[in-house]
Amino acid sequence: MTYPSGWSVLPRLIVKRERWPGGYHAKGIPLVYRGQEVVPDQPVLRLTTASEYDKQKERASTKLSPSGISSSPDLLKSSIGQDIPAGLHGRVVGVTARGGVVIESHAALIQGILGAGKQAAGVLTMWQPRSPYSAQTIPPGAILVVPGPLTFGLLHQALNSGVVGVVASSIALRDLEGFLRTDYLQLLKISDLEQAQEQLPPLTLLLTEGIGSANMPVHTMNLLTHYQGTIGLLAGATSLTHNLFPELVISIPVAEIDKNWQVVQPDATLALGAQVRVCSGQHQGAIGIIDYFYSYEQTFTSGLRTRSVRLRLDDGSFYTVPITLIERIS
Repeated sequence: MTYPSGWSVLPRLIVKRERWPGGYHAKGIPLVYRGQEVVPDQPVLRLTTASEYDKQKERASTKLSPSGISSSPDLLKSSIGQDIPAGLHGRVVGVTARGGVVIESHAALIQGILGAGKQAAGVLTMWQPRSPYSAQTIPPGAILVVPGPLTFGLLHQALNSGVVGVVASSIALRDLEGFLRTDYLQLLKISDLEQAQEQLPPLTLLLTEGIGSANMPVHTMNLLTHYQGTIGLLAGATSLTHNLFPELVISIPVAEIDKNWQVVQPDATLALGAQVRVCSGQHQGAIGIIDYFYSYEQTFTSGLRTRSVRLRLDDGSFYTVPITLIERIS
């Protein structure tokens, strides 16, 4: 598939993301100002209902200063609501009409194929399969990273543990629809994303491989392992109508940003020597280098006849694969 940002994994880039946890009738009250530096666990906005916001604004306008000509902006911040952390380390560059805070950050990005749920921030926590001797305690507020396929039972365990999001490789369609309690294909076609997210369980999902039972690619897992224990910003909304895909944004620690730090410019062009990953078929997940472009269409055992390339895999073997089944990863 073609990802909006070019590659499924981008280790270095500068992003601008609106911090907005969603809410069909919600209104955000910014707690920061343009140009301010923020850290991931710092509250940057207070979420309240639109009606409550209007009430507070009206009350604030009636509270005049001794001069009788100005009101106090801090009165709006005192309204009852939920404080929302930044989820990113960076600089505030704007505020949207609904009260969302736009943050610019040096970050790593993982893009998924399918997902669901509102934007959520949490600590990246690796899932350890149960053993007969011990069971993993899932910390509330975490983003759980599952290298393999998700199950209906694991999703409910995560939900009951207070986890805010799950990043996994894949899931069976019946388990996904059973957990979301909706027809997923219809969900992908809904035009009103805010309203659609309101009906879903409060657990944000990102699937790197989509429907099925595939494991997470090694290069994706390596990046997640590198940043485990740090805060990530996860967005699960997926829409065919709006060409929107789920993503996980992880701010790069200041210590890793030096004067030679450069943004990775993704190039999705399939060329000789490009490193690619097989996205489907018998060798799904295999990584190799494009070694040869066939001049003529190749015929496969399934009867498919199509344009193909030859890959030199990491173990030194060669594999012929249709062009449509590979994606460039570096």
